[in-house]
Amino acid sequence: MAALRRILLTNDDGLSSPGLTTLAQVLLEAGGYDVRIAAPEREQSGVGHCITLHEPLYAEPMTLDGPLSGIPTWRVRGTPADCVKIAITNLFPGFEPEMAVSGINRGPNVGMNVFYSGTVGGALEACINEIPALAVSLDVPTTGLWHFRLAAEQTLPLIAAALENGLPPWSALNVNLPNRPQAQQKGVRLTRQGVSCFKEYYVEEKCDPPHRRFRLEGEMIFRDRDLDVDAVALREGWISVTPLGLSLPNPSALAHVKDWAVFKPA
Repeated sequence: MAALRRILLTNDDGLSSPGLTTLAQVLLEAGGYDVRIAAPEREQSGVGHCITLHEPLYAEPMTLDGPLSGIPTWRVRGTPADCVKIAITNLFPGFEPEMAVSGINRGPNVGMNVFYSGTVGGALEACINEIPALAVSLDVPTTGLWHFRLAAEQTLPLIAAALENGLPPWSALNVNLPNRPQAQQKGVRLTRQGVSCFKEYYVEEKCDPPHRRFRLEGEMIFRDRDLDVDAVALREGWISVTPLGLSLPNPSALAHVKDWAVFKPA
């Protein structure tokens, strides 16, 4: 009998999120996977790669409902990156994940929004610890219906492919799935991260002085046009798969500044 493939699950929507529990359920039904879960006790959207430094990090063992009750699970009072870090160091002795999967997130993580994403932060924390990873997000529905089950089923072949073929060191795949029936989807597309993002602004609300109170709102601005860019491909009905890494090189900026006098020998 083939050995079970070891998968660590986390997310940024919290342990009770249907995106996380549905993915865990689909992995169990598929068979062949040994799953562990470490997820935040509350929603951590927008925390990026933040980790807990200036206060203790608390974790509590949990038992999920029904078929998921057999999955060793911890609820962590921290961020997705915290969850991954403590999962691989303390929470699951003897369990060495072959892959970490962060998600399934409610809402897309494409373009510039990747830098804010706790979902992506969890996946990249796995990369820092030399564990291949997927960040998985589901686009916002236009009808109010979240297709988490379909998204989880569509994630399985990507997990299997990454396990079979491996990923380069220090890399992850950022997966964004259309939130629509499969008949309205176009397939899987290899993409690159673009510069589309939310155009954000603050709405001021009533508050007792001297304080001022603000609420962040925004709308998606598509700065990209190329179908091989994550946000555009997702909008057009493709499953967008974008390889990410741990460095932020900018070749055009390097070329621009390399001849500045300040960098020349005296």
